[in-house]
Amino acid sequence: MTSTAQRTVQATTGEDMLIDALRGIKTKRELMLLQDRLTANPANLPLFTWVCNLLIERRISRGLAARVLSQLHDLDPSAS
Repeated sequence: MTSTAQRTVQATTGEDMLIDALRGIKTKRELMLLQDRLTANPANLPLFTWVCNLLIERRISRGLAARVLSQLHDLDPSAS
């Protein structure tokens, strides 16, 4: 497998894991923990951007995206 193909598979695997994690989140606390884990690696996109990209690519439902983005908006102190 080529290096480019490996990166594509790894990115897809990472996105699939993120989608599964987003589907399993029930509380804002869990969302905050996921966001903290993602921001621990500076190579990761912000969770908000990642969710928007997944929505644009139609990899997650509008309902899931709306729920997560709404919760992220509520967590953002600058949104008040």
